Amino acid sequence: MKTILITGAGHTGVTGRFIKEYFSASPYHLLTPSSLELDLTDERAVSDYFSCHTIDYLVHCATYRANISKNDHLVDEILESNLRMFFNLARHSDKYDKMVYLGSGAEFDKSKDIVDIREDDFPRGIPKDKYGLGKYIMNHYCLKSENIYNFRLFGTLNPYERYTKNVVSNLCVKAIMHLPLNLKKDCRFSFVDIDDVCRLLMLVLEGEPTYHAYNVVMDEKYLLSDIAKMVGQYAPNSNVSFEFSGLNREYTASNRRIKDEFKITFKPIQKSIEQIYHYWLEHQDLISIDNIDGRWK
Repeated sequence: MKTILITGAGHTGVTGRFIKEYFSASPYHLLTPSSLELDLTDERAVSDYFSCHTIDYLVHCATYRANISKNDHLVDEILESNLRMFFNLARHSDKYDKMVYLGSGAEFDKSKDIVDIREDDFPRGIPKDKYGLGKYIMNHYCLKSENIYNFRLFGTLNPYERYTKNVVSNLCVKAIMHLPLNLKKDCRFSFVDIDDVCRLLMLVLEGEPTYHAYNVVMDEKYLLSDIAKMVGQYAPNSNVSFEFSGLNREYTASNRRIKDEFKITFKPIQKSIEQIYHYWLEHQDLISIDNIDGRWK
């Protein structure tokens, strides 16, 4: 039985937590240490972990975001923390067959429109924010590696996404709580359902991928106003409004590379929204509306 190490899969994880649950039904042995059990910013701790475990595949989902992460033991700086985690794992690439990590469209510098961007458009410019800069540096390393692969995400549809961070979860919670579906400014996005991320992970881990970086997005691009209207079907009396007129900077990507290679059909966004809505409908005890729009203030 092969072993997969999944980082960021603790009880406070989001993407890693879902991937852990998805792969729990697969014929793999899973290692899913929490950040308290394995501090990925600690070089010695990571080296000791590899000395004690045989690992075939590594799925790196852990990330540090200053407005989300609460763990005092992590390096308390977004760029240094994320780079230390990545390189502490990458330096052991001779001890596993493949590592897939979660990249970001922020690698292309979100201070400018990102429109139907292709993998070959990298590098387009140096990102101005620390999170994007970290992912930019990781991708440069990944492209020169032998067995490290970048799953570049733009917007993820996942029931576990925090409604104070993810705009789709935010809209679903507002509909459930009978709040106006208000947002800052409209914007066109590329999304992907977490189920599709997991299916593609399985294909990459078990196959021989041609490239080292893939945009993982569904076919269609959506305005936030389109998403809000879909969510509004569950709350017919909800009003959709934006604080500012016009469109924010676009954030979309081409998925031609990954579709051509893996022949995948992506889940329709309507099904993703339905899943997210019903998750929060069944978990209303987890909802607090006090700071529901704190990220967008």
